[in-house]
Amino acid sequence: MESKFKDIYIGKIIQQKVDERHISYAEFARQIHCARTSLYHIFNSKNIDVERLLLISEVLQYNFIEEIYLKRSSQQEKEYPYIVIPIKNQNIDISHLPEEFKELLRHELL
Repeated sequence: MESKFKDIYIGKIIQQKVDERHISYAEFARQIHCARTSLYHIFNSKNIDVERLLLISEVLQYNFIEEIYLKRSSQQEKEYPYIVIPIKNQNIDISHLPEEFKELLRHELL
């Protein structure tokens, strides 16, 4: 199964938010309780511990989980078109669909 989040590099996004807020790396490292050298490891990371991400979110006043992961997940779900077919008395009701869909469904599914 392919991950929905394979192209998210959270460290780069964190670094971008730090830069946008004009916080020095030394100050940011102090606020998240890590050595400055460890900060560069975070900036180059694809993954991050959830507790650390929550602390970083608090320090930067940016909700990474909501803004990146949840929105991205819901956006990817919307990428594929779908139709809703109601079921009546255990039968699929396709009467409301255009004829070309009805024909396709008859040949492919029914």
